[in-house]
Amino acid sequence: MIEWNRDVASVIQISLVVIFFILLLTKRNKLGKGIIYFMIAGGIVACLDTFNFTMHIFTNQFNSIPIYTVGVNFGVFLLFFLYFRRILELEKSKKINLIIIIIFIASYISFAVFSENFFNKFPFKFYFIEVILLTVNIFLVLRETFNSDKILNIKSYYPFWACIGLMSIYLGVAPLLIISNTAIQLMNINIFFIILFIVNVIGYSILIMGIFFAKNINIKK
Repeated sequence: MIEWNRDVASVIQISLVVIFFILLLTKRNKLGKGIIYFMIAGGIVACLDTFNFTMHIFTNQFNSIPIYTVGVNFGVFLLFFLYFRRILELEKSKKINLIIIIIFIASYISFAVFSENFFNKFPFKFYFIEVILLTVNIFLVLRETFNSDKILNIKSYYPFWACIGLMSIYLGVAPLLIISNTAIQLMNINIFFIILFIVNVIGYSILIMGIFFAKNINIKK
């Protein structure tokens, strides 16, 4: 029963990711600049989640961490950073974004080369580095947004929803990952997965809701 419940939760989460990607694809013309990067990232997540879940059904021995480490921890996050670079307008913000991208790539290469089992065990240290870099990018976007006329149309400005959704998913998961190695001792393992599921549902629900509110506004600072 416990395993069945986890599978149902996985199906619901994957369904949300697929719906999110389809909506990005069909509504892309009203989602603003750089949405192609966000759309590709959504497609990668949808494909990887579906593939990993399918493999899990056929074999409990399947290790999805190598795929996740390359596909999400590097590919998806890099696309997020490129998306933010496209929507940032201030030259100072773009320079900071470029520095973040360089740090991100250099950190990934360093961990891949020098960290033992980087592709076999979830890279917690690197994950927290990239989440911090993601947070800085989100701060840059929100700062520009709230210091411009875009604030008057915040509900229609999709990058705002993208920032809130990504914060919910990746920053919300971070505390859970801190205790994941000792989750059994610190909390009931089922509660751990329930919280993880809720965090993802909230995050993707925000990303999906933003698509329906979004309009392709182009208001200068």
